Amino acid sequence: MRHPLRPLTRRLVYPAPPWDPSATADRLVEVDEGTHLLHVPAPVGGPTVVYLHGNGSDIGTISPLADLVAAQGIGFAAPEYPGYGPSPGRPSEESVLAAARRGLDHLEGEGVDPAATVLVGESLGSAVAARLALDGGWAGLVLVSPFTSMTAMFRAVVRGLPERLVPDRYATEGLAAGLELPTLLLHGAEDSLVPPAMSAALAEVIPQARRVVVPGRDHNTLWEAPSQVLEEVVSFVREVT
Repeated sequence: MRHPLRPLTRRLVYPAPPWDPSATADRLVEVDEGTHLLHVPAPVGGPTVVYLHGNGSDIGTISPLADLVAAQGIGFAAPEYPGYGPSPGRPSEESVLAAARRGLDHLEGEGVDPAATVLVGESLGSAVAARLALDGGWAGLVLVSPFTSMTAMFRAVVRGLPERLVPDRYATEGLAAGLELPTLLLHGAEDSLVPPAMSAALAEVIPQARRVVVPGRDHNTLWEAPSQVLEEVVSFVREVT
């Protein structure tokens, strides 16, 4: 019998915002029936950032970030998760990862070189990006506001919650030692949602990790101008590609 709290915990993990079709304009690519991608191509020979968004965003709400990155001469692509934006389906750890991989396959088919591509994952997306990074071939990895695992996040927020009620594990801590590529971790010093100690724990395990704590920034203010996070990401992309 399903626990009555299970639907609530799933909604906490996947609170998809209302979809605004106008937000992506002519940048929306339908990879296949049900898989969508926000894509601003890089200049010829330029690097690309593949961005995996947080659980409260979609490819429409992050469209302004695509502008910020593209203004630096860097391509920007963001695969959408099932149940988010225009994509049908039900989000889960497996379905999100599968959709992201389909998006990456499409980009490679369009000539986007993985060796000139940096995976950037924020919050929930950090766990997705870390999993994708294990596939190999990427220039680098950026984890923004990363958590160690979804189980640990629930323990921090809801003490005493049975582990079986956590819908998906997203256990980055268990794969961190296998991330054999340049990795930048970024965290707001005032993050009240994901404890900064979690990125510190990951940085201790990831072999080529560098961690930057951004003073005065919370979970949702990291990209506000003037953005040290944007500066760090752009500098890192140029360094590793």
